[in-house]
Amino acid sequence: MDEKWTLGILGLYTVIYLVVFFIQKSQIDRQKDVISSMKSFMEIFKVDEVKKYVEMKNERILHDATKMMMDSEKIKEMSDELIKTTTAPIQEAYTEIMAERYMELVKVVFEVVLTQEPEIREQFIKDLLPNNKHYLLPMLKDYKNSDS
Repeated sequence: MDEKWTLGILGLYTVIYLVVFFIQKSQIDRQKDVISSMKSFMEIFKVDEVKKYVEMKNERILHDATKMMMDSEKIKEMSDELIKTTTAPIQEAYTEIMAERYMELVKVVFEVVLTQEPEIREQFIKDLLPNNKHYLLPMLKDYKNSDS
């Protein structure tokens, strides 16, 4: 009976060993599938390929910027627009300030003209102030008319 028990125990060990073997084999097969799917997933997102793509994109942006800078027509349009939007307020303020100063100077010049003899005032304006005679001669006529 000893041999039957030994044989039975060996048979039971063999059956248990085979069951454990098939369970481990199925786990190993599942792990191989997971590993192969992860490998294919990682191949899709190769870090070097992504880096190359980013570098190419940056080079393209630099190339486009360089090309735009070399295109003088676009630069001219952009600079004209920039000049219009930034200088218009400055120009308006300058014009307003200069108009006030110009009026002060015109008044002083007109006072100097009035210090001249009435007969030579027109000739004085024409000779010494030729660029402003279109403005000063009507003022002189208005002054003469208001005096009369």
